[in-house]
Amino acid sequence: MNADLQERLFAEKCHRLHTYLVGTRSLLRDIAEYNRTKWPVHYPLARAVGGLKRSSSALASGASLSDTPSAMRRAITSDDIDSSSSSMSETRLLDTSDLSVLKLDLRLSYHADSDVMGSLEESSIARLLDERLVQCEGHIDKLIARVADRSSKILVTGDLNAGKSTLVNALVRRDILPYDQQPCTMLFCEVLDASLNDGIEEIHAVPSTTTYSRSDPSTFVRISAEHLEDVVMENEEQFQQLKIYTREHLSAQESLLHNGVVDVALIDSPGLNRDSLKTTQLFARQEEIDVVVFVVNAENHFTLSGQDFLLTAGNEKAHIFIVVNRFDAIRRRDRCQRMILDQIRDLSPLTYAERDDLVHFVSAHEQLDGGSADFARMEQCLRSFTLEQRFKSKLAPAQRYASNVLHDVGFLAAENVAMATQRIQDINAILRDGMPRYEALLTQRSDATSRAESILDSSCVEVRRHTTAHLTTTQMHLQDAAEKVAYGGLLSLWSYAENVLLALVRHLEHEVAECDRFACFSIRHARTELASLEDQRRCLDPQASTATITDDTVPGDDSSVTASQIASIGSISNALDTVQLELSDFVDLDFGRNWATLTSLSASLGLMASRSVAANALTLVRFTSSLGTTTARRLVAATAVVIGAGSLFYIASDMDATVRRKISERVALMLDEEGFVGHHAERLTMETMRSIRPFVWHLQHNFQRMVEAEEHKRADHLRRRRAAQDSQIYFDELRAKAQELADAVRAVSADI
Repeated sequence: MNADLQERLFAEKCHRLHTYLVGTRSLLRDIAEYNRTKWPVHYPLARAVGGLKRSSSALASGASLSDTPSAMRRAITSDDIDSSSSSMSETRLLDTSDLSVLKLDLRLSYHADSDVMGSLEESSIARLLDERLVQCEGHIDKLIARVADRSSKILVTGDLNAGKSTLVNALVRRDILPYDQQPCTMLFCEVLDASLNDGIEEIHAVPSTTTYSRSDPSTFVRISAEHLEDVVMENEEQFQQLKIYTREHLSAQESLLHNGVVDVALIDSPGLNRDSLKTTQLFARQEEIDVVVFVVNAENHFTLSGQDFLLTAGNEKAHIFIVVNRFDAIRRRDRCQRMILDQIRDLSPLTYAERDDLVHFVSAHEQLDGGSADFARMEQCLRSFTLEQRFKSKLAPAQRYASNVLHDVGFLAAENVAMATQRIQDINAILRDGMPRYEALLTQRSDATSRAESILDSSCVEVRRHTTAHLTTTQMHLQDAAEKVAYGGLLSLWSYAENVLLALVRHLEHEVAECDRFACFSIRHARTELASLEDQRRCLDPQASTATITDDTVPGDDSSVTASQIASIGSISNALDTVQLELSDFVDLDFGRNWATLTSLSASLGLMASRSVAANALTLVRFTSSLGTTTARRLVAATAVVIGAGSLFYIASDMDATVRRKISERVALMLDEEGFVGHHAERLTMETMRSIRPFVWHLQHNFQRMVEAEEHKRADHLRRRRAAQDSQIYFDELRAKAQELADAVRAVSADI
């Protein structure tokens, strides 16, 4: 394959991969937005237990998780994606060890048994996942920039005092970077070909890499070669990076920087374990790098910081170029080589698989001193890996990272589809199980409300009926109450009349009070029935408060409703200013009533004397006819006087009855005119209603509160079910999109 065709194929693959990376970034943004605004993405919490994997649903049942530390797991390779993609949509037990890029590491220190994931709330985990999605999005932005950039960047990194600067000097055949037996590199030093600076060899000290421009002198400070060592060794956060433009005195076939194919930059970095800030910067910087050359001190092997770096870089870089420096100082080289290769096999399997080309045991000092065959072969392999295998060194990391991200997205989508499905089933079960209770509650509310209204209505009707009947009877028989007053004769007739009036008033007050007592009894009886209904309601609501309505609304037996409520009767009993004695109360001028009485008396006398009158009638006629006219007239007048005197005697003897009758009639007439019976019937009915109604309202309010609480819970369940259904659809579509995009990413084969 000629160079032009290979370059066109490379450009076409760059374009395709660039498109798929943009699609992956858009997918991550969509997930982050959905996670923040609509549905907290569920993160699986299960672990491997006894060789089995349990899903996070085990947490819901209270099952405990094993605290066994999980084994170190490498990231998914592009080869693994082919074999695992077909099973992405299959039902399987999920575990967080299946995640690589989107895995949340919440372990404390390095102890797996200190995992605090299970103790966090779902919202907290969702926020952590959101932060992780933003980090992945930023990483993909860097990958997009790397794919679009045709140049290649080589990061030379490793532990402190591993010989990184010496290796860079050996690669360019010049002592450009300072080196020492002690750690000396304090900032990133990027070595580039001077052709990128118009052929001028210069050193630019860059305060900010984001604003640096070679054509803008205000963005950098020129440093002479004599001061380079001081800046490199004693940089006090003044500069972020050094740009060293240099010329190689090598041919294009031998030079790594001036190769005639692609622009290459060699970046020397501070040691991994110098301090946490430098280590963090180094971890972040590797995301911008195409090729990582990891320098290992043969005397120390891989330290913990070196292992962490390789595992992190392995999320995108399946192939790490490893240089074991200072190998000439090792006495038992075969044993050292075997131990280091064993470590590489666990840290980067694909690197181990191609160890002949990617792992080299050299001594950089030997190359500077006069040359070394091992170093020459290492240099040739690095040149081939960077220039000739650009698919593997430049595109494969981006392809690998995108594949890992899409795999994790598919994994989380499948987990959330399962979670949403389970949540829908649980909510349906809750709604189904709660429907009988809800319907029973509605029925009981209707029955209790109807019963309470019936108790109120029946109590009011009964009080009205009893008050009307009782006071009507009382009003009709007022004269009977007056007969209990002792009569002292004509001389005390006026006092008698006053006593009769007072007796009638006290009798009316007593009878009204009796109606009040009946109303109190009815109220208490109704309250007892309503309290029984309230007790039945409490049985349906275990969380109900024990507080109830007080008895303040119910009149007590010792309270006088009459004295406070009935103004007209109160005035009669207190001041007698409404009913006053009159002369007519002592004389019955109703002659019809008297004539009937006299007629009745005459009839009685006539019956008694009927025999003597019949026998002496003729004698009386003869006697009167023998008298003269004058004598007869006198006799008639005397008879009339006798009859009149008898009538007056009769009236005087019936004076007490007349007083009782007349006063009773006047009081009864006044009561009729003022609507005495209707007024008290209405008053006590309203009083009864006002006393019972709060209990009815209280009962209705409690039932309504229970129904509203139940309806609120059902509405909340329905809302959650709708959200779960929407999420089920969303994540199912997301899984399909991730699968489709992962297939497209795998199709961009690096042919390696």
